[in-house]
Amino acid sequence: MCYNRCEKGGGIMEKSTVYVQMGDACSYAIVDKGEKSVIIILKELECIIYDYEEFIQDNFNYHYLLLKHYPNTTSAYKDYLKLIGKMCKKSIDSKYFKNHLNEDNHIVFKSDVEEYMVDDNNDDYTNRKVQLCEFIKNNKDYFIRKDN
Repeated sequence: MCYNRCEKGGGIMEKSTVYVQMGDACSYAIVDKGEKSVIIILKELECIIYDYEEFIQDNFNYHYLLLKHYPNTTSAYKDYLKLIGKMCKKSIDSKYFKNHLNEDNHIVFKSDVEEYMVDDNNDDYTNRKVQLCEFIKNNKDYFIRKDN
């Protein structure tokens, strides 16, 4: 469990609860903030974040909030852990929880100090995205919390 203290002087804390599942094929974390949650899925060189409530619906359209590609598994795992921490720090009113934006956050992670948006014409990253989404679609039951 982690808490987010409001940085604008109010001292308000938001509780975050994190459920983590580590596996051979992939790992995932669900970050709960009261009535809203996100799921962060790490599979090899990709990490993707979805609104969890939308994710578990039968008519889910696989619109992600963030998708990142990595050059190696070490960078992917380290950034996955950072993303879990960042989601704990986000406000419930952020774009990741309540106020989703209609944007394509499709990013390539080069290093801790360099990231860039994916060019729509880059077939390699488009193919990697498609393969990841297919894997998630074919294994969706694995990502559903047993307490749901």
